[in-house]
Amino acid sequence: MTAEVINNQQPVEQSKSTATQQFLFPFLLKDNKVEAFVKKLQQTDFTFFSVSSEEQQDQFYGTMEISHRKLGTYFMPNIEPILFPDGIHNIEGLRRFSKKMDASCRFVSTHLTTTFGIDSIDIFICPFHIGLMNIRIHFPEDLKTNDILHFGDLFRMLIENEEEMFNAKVGFNENTLYLVKDFIFQELLVDFTAYIDNRTADSTTYFGSLPFFIDERMYVISFLPLVNEREIMAKELYRIGELNGYDENGDAYVGASNPDYIQRYYNEKVYDRWGDTTYYVTSDTHFSCVTKEKGELSQQLSQQMYGEHFYGLLLFFYYKLVLLKLSHDYSRVEVEKDIKKVELLMIMITTFTSKYYLPEINSTSAGKEIFRDVKRIFRIEKLYEDVKHSLAILDQNQDNWDGKRLNYLIQILTIYTVISGIFGMNLVIEELSTLTFSGLKAYSIYEWLVLFVIFSGILISFAMGFFFIKRWFNEKRSRKRKMF
Repeated sequence: MTAEVINNQQPVEQSKSTATQQFLFPFLLKDNKVEAFVKKLQQTDFTFFSVSSEEQQDQFYGTMEISHRKLGTYFMPNIEPILFPDGIHNIEGLRRFSKKMDASCRFVSTHLTTTFGIDSIDIFICPFHIGLMNIRIHFPEDLKTNDILHFGDLFRMLIENEEEMFNAKVGFNENTLYLVKDFIFQELLVDFTAYIDNRTADSTTYFGSLPFFIDERMYVISFLPLVNEREIMAKELYRIGELNGYDENGDAYVGASNPDYIQRYYNEKVYDRWGDTTYYVTSDTHFSCVTKEKGELSQQLSQQMYGEHFYGLLLFFYYKLVLLKLSHDYSRVEVEKDIKKVELLMIMITTFTSKYYLPEINSTSAGKEIFRDVKRIFRIEKLYEDVKHSLAILDQNQDNWDGKRLNYLIQILTIYTVISGIFGMNLVIEELSTLTFSGLKAYSIYEWLVLFVIFSGILISFAMGFFFIKRWFNEKRSRKRKMF
């Protein structure tokens, strides 16, 4: 890609309304550590989030207050139990645990040194052993848009960049600065790595890596209030969508120079229902609200990015993670060798399809349109069709393999039935009640064969019944543990 300087000027400037960013990081939880992780969160001052608690409306959002009543009425009734489980033990919902921070921090990079505030941290524990971390950040009022884009681009990295100039350091004060990943997992979330499943991660990546997902970078959600009254150009919205901050010279960076490409990007990823004043930009890395509105309306837009819009994006982000996980698991299954894994995967796909994947999440026209774009850009429909296709193939293969196993079993049982039926009923069965050791000595080799078939058949029948019941109970527990 090429970079270009925009007359060495900032394209837009930050207004006195506070800009905010949220950083979402997905990870996998160990099968047997989920409830232990819940206890760990409670022990480290994380509070279970309940939409019915009015006390929590202003606890985790800095100076803002988020109306729980609006949250409860914004989403469709069948979505609410998923997003807002009513209890800490409701393992079928997206359980949220939040910790108030109100921490003042410092960010230092080659082209920016600034303070910022961490309002709170969320940990979501979701079905299918997916976890999500969310960090809420607000910026000083005088910070410019390029600075915020630069901050978001660097703060989201949880791996060291190849180029030293992009290495950002953060900390609670200028004397103790860390790389972003060390700051988060050594200062903010201490001793949480024991609950993260990184067995499938490449050894060169940081813990919690998802083998089916993008590299170790967080997803960014931004609210960007602007003060400049001039028209917001497509190029500026492209830069915002791609988090293009500064190039190596400290100039405003644009990751594309072709005007037609930028226009196509605008048409595909910018929602401009309230054009000239407010835009929503959705990309694979960044969801942002860009607005020139002021006062109460600006405040409402900011609250939506913490409330309704955050939860809407969270749900589709979760959909994407689950679908990618299921597709990845399917690709690693050998049907004839991993029978239990195949059966579990079929149950997981069916459960997700019937219980979690819902076509509409709210009834407002703007909400439908915004999240229709999110759904399209996240490629949810394509991923879902792939999973449905995988389910159809699994059904077919499983039926074929079950048929083969059933044929083998029938053949074995037929042999036992024929031998014991033809010979046993005529030669041995009448003597079983009075059978003695001395009588056995007089048996011919054929009678010994029939006697062996009868007793071995009885033992096999009892053994098969015992192991069937045991397997049924074990699989029932295993399925719940694997999914929740």
